[in-house]
Amino acid sequence: MYLDLIFYLLLGIKKKNEELDSALEKVSTLTSVDEPKAVLELNENAKQLVTAKEEYNDKVLNSSNEDIKEARITRPYETEYLQTVIGNHAKDKGINLRYELRQANTGVAGEYDIYFTITGSYVSISEFVAAIENNSSLNFRIEAFKLVPTTNDTENLQATFNVKGISVKVDRTSN
Repeated sequence: MYLDLIFYLLLGIKKKNEELDSALEKVSTLTSVDEPKAVLELNENAKQLVTAKEEYNDKVLNSSNEDIKEARITRPYETEYLQTVIGNHAKDKGINLRYELRQANTGVAGEYDIYFTITGSYVSISEFVAAIENNSSLNFRIEAFKLVPTTNDTENLQATFNVKGISVKVDRTSN
């Protein structure tokens, strides 16, 4: 009986030792492989950032007053263009999309606010928002973002947000 107890204790110690060896092996892998890889990626990203900053500074220093004026001019979006670009992002991300153009309260003719309501999974919503915010041809700045669960649907969420002060050429004949 006493030997059985010692045997079971030794088996328990052996099992804990194996678990400890496994954990040490994981730590060794993290420190010898994963950490240097992450540091290398971080250094590469830092170099890319410095290069991008230098290119930006060169453009700023070498820009004429005409270049600066041209950059400040906002060209109106065609409604069809907005429908296509935004719709493609929604389709790619699996989003149910509704949006509404409303005349902006800025007093500027042709300037609109776009109010979005989107439904989808958390990941799809975050990917859609990132896609339209990072799309350089849209140049959107998202405001008043709100994310809530949908009623009667445990799989999806609903997000609302807006983009303000967008110059849009509205085709009144198609409305």
